[in-house]
Amino acid sequence: MNELTHKGVEKVKNLDEKDKKILEMLIQDSRRPYREIAEEVDLSESTIRKRVIKLQENGVIEKFTIKICREDERCIIAFITLIPKTQSEIKELLMETQVIPECEEVYFLAGECGILIKVKVAEITDLDALIESFRARSDVRGVERVCVVLKPIKSSDENLHAM
Repeated sequence: MNELTHKGVEKVKNLDEKDKKILEMLIQDSRRPYREIAEEVDLSESTIRKRVIKLQENGVIEKFTIKICREDERCIIAFITLIPKTQSEIKELLMETQVIPECEEVYFLAGECGILIKVKVAEITDLDALIESFRARSDVRGVERVCVVLKPIKSSDENLHAM
């Protein structure tokens, strides 16, 4: 994980609950109207606008973007299972993993399975660095499983591939 990403995670930890909710809603849909966010968070639309600008100025929100699937893109896809130290830390961990650019999808699992994360990295050394950054976290008991995709067969991003 690069220094910029690490700083972004630290900044998310310092947000108040309203900013965390705003960020969570924008992660789900970055084009969500501020009016809808305002209703959900119980603030005025202008206050939401000011808070989003402040999140941008403070580097919490780096950019609003769209995702395009490119066929020529070479990358490593892996799934990582994180086990939090305590169940009370899972919500914070879920929020923070969403701001790490390499973490494309984040799932909360039933039972004591923890968090499943789909990551995309350019090199295996990037995957190793990301795994080590998770292991170094005080709120992570362990990285339970790492599965590297050898060949995608069917994905929401792609059509069905021949085996």
